[in-house]
Amino acid sequence: MKKAFILILALCLLAAMPALAADYSDAFTKFDQRDNWTEAVIITFNNDGVLINGSGVTAEGTTVRITAPGTYLLSGACDNGQVIVELGKEEKAQLVLGGLTLTCPDSAPLYVISADKVSLTLAPGSVNTLTDGAVYTRAFEKAPKGCISSRDDLTVNGSGALTVNGLNNNGIDCHNDLKILSGTIDVTAVKNALKGDDSVAIKDGVLTLNAGKDGIKADNADEPGKGYVYVAGGQITITAGDDAIQGQQDVTVSGGTITVDAQGKTINSKGTQEITTGVISKK
Repeated sequence: MKKAFILILALCLLAAMPALAADYSDAFTKFDQRDNWTEAVIITFNNDGVLINGSGVTAEGTTVRITAPGTYLLSGACDNGQVIVELGKEEKAQLVLGGLTLTCPDSAPLYVISADKVSLTLAPGSVNTLTDGAVYTRAFEKAPKGCISSRDDLTVNGSGALTVNGLNNNGIDCHNDLKILSGTIDVTAVKNALKGDDSVAIKDGVLTLNAGKDGIKADNADEPGKGYVYVAGGQITITAGDDAIQGQQDVTVSGGTITVDAQGKTINSKGTQEITTGVISKK
């Protein structure tokens, strides 16, 4: 009887203890933070085709397929083009956007099918625009779920500008971890503006997010340590048809300024919420 009482008391004390704040000190790796380059394979789009200077990439018409790790500099303009990244599960690629305007009217203009990690570096002074179509008809074993779509870890860094027009589903969609470190980023999407199944982490940048559903979303509810949104900084403006920020297991906002106009909740999480006072304001 005494042992049972002690066990029940211990369980009650444990339940009464506040949840420990999540530790995101290692959220941004060296790969995530590398926004410089010395050499790159050059890929230049136009409506008639693609000019390539280097190896590890092929083109069929205006569809580019990157199949080797490395750094690739993409520029030019095309109203019916696509970039596909298909690497080994332990291989990484850095895609430098150096003034790229790419529209894919029947799919995602950028689709990472497989990789360890891929970074999108917004070159200094560059203006980049990616637009998908309202209906996807290009055949893939697993269809992309956003204008920029990745089935593995995806990072956006650099000091340039990026506009994403997601007319089909999400704006920037990642099946694993999505990280935003810097840049001027404007995302409009019929569903979620930024979606990382496992996590969305934002270090800095100027972000304008217009979403038919959630502004920022991480929805892995099953695996411990995932399904979280972490905002360490940045100037973020969110207009959302549903929630501004949704993290199934955790939402932590420790810095930055976030301005919200949401039809749903400002913060929606079934788990812990650690929000620094004064960071979030409503329009």
